Amino acid sequence: MIIAAWGIMIVGMALWGYGLYVTGTAPIFDWKSNAPWWIADYLPNMESELGLVLCFLGSRAPYWPRRP
Repeated sequence: MIIAAWGIMIVGMALWGYGLYVTGTAPIFDWKSNAPWWIADYLPNMESELGLVLCFLGSRAPYWPRRP
C-alpha cells in the first residue's frame, strides 16, 4: 500500500509539473474568478488539477485503516 501511494504521488507530481509549465486543456474549476491569484497560478489547467488530486490521494492513502 505504501509503495502504491508513493507511486501515485510521483505520478501526480509529474502531471502537476507538466500542467504547470505546458499549455493544456481548460481547467475544470474556474480558479481565476473563485480563488486567490496564488492558487490560480498553480492550477492553470486540467492536467495540473488532476496532478494535485493524485498527490493528495497518494499522501492520504497510508493513513487509511488496514484490515486486521
